[in-house]
Amino acid sequence: MIHNRSDMRALLKAGVDFHGHLGPYLVLGLHMGRVAVRMLKPKRIHELSVKVWTRKSPPQSCILDGIQVSSGCTLGKGTITVEESTRTKAGFRKGNRIVVIRPGEAAIRLLTEVSKDSHPLKIREIAIALHQIPDHELLTIK
Repeated sequence: MIHNRSDMRALLKAGVDFHGHLGPYLVLGLHMGRVAVRMLKPKRIHELSVKVWTRKSPPQSCILDGIQVSSGCTLGKGTITVEESTRTKAGFRKGNRIVVIRPGEAAIRLLTEVSKDSHPLKIREIAIALHQIPDHELLTIK
């Protein structure tokens, strides 16, 4: 669980190392997975799973890398499933408990500025802005 800024910086670094660059959807996925782990408190590696609804191409599909790094759910373990959708959300499951997490209004406003053709500096700027938004404003959680 991420308790402080240095832990969050370490998670962000791990995400960038895994994904290859800092991007908004990576950041969104990191925050979503971190919140799900905090809420559902899995104790074993296969205890948590997630179904993600998103586009299956970049930049939206980059959310999957963030979720993998922060939640421990991975495509290789089969604990992530992905369904093509234009509306991004993730349903995390531990046993019979499910937490559905979507981008909040603040995130949606910033994400509408991102496309495959966005300049790399603009992408990084939006990613940093998303990362600085508190989870309760960045995400809608049910």
